[in-house]
Amino acid sequence: MTGLYGREIRGKIATTSAELADLAIEEAKVAVVPGEAFGTPGYFRMSYALGDDDLIEGVSRLAKLFGEAS
Repeated sequence: MTGLYGREIRGKIATTSAELADLAIEEAKVAVVPGEAFGTPGYFRMSYALGDDDLIEGVSRLAKLFGEAS
């Protein structure tokens, strides 16, 4: 995730995984827990308690969002 710090994504620039997590929920409608919440900044914690189709959809949304970083 740290490779996304300081890069513009949909008009916003994140400098922490907490800010990236906010961007994920706002823009991709995918909830993740920022690494700062459990002592590992620069990472996300994700739940896999979903069906395969939902998991693929969520990861695809995140990939699309973060792929827009410039």
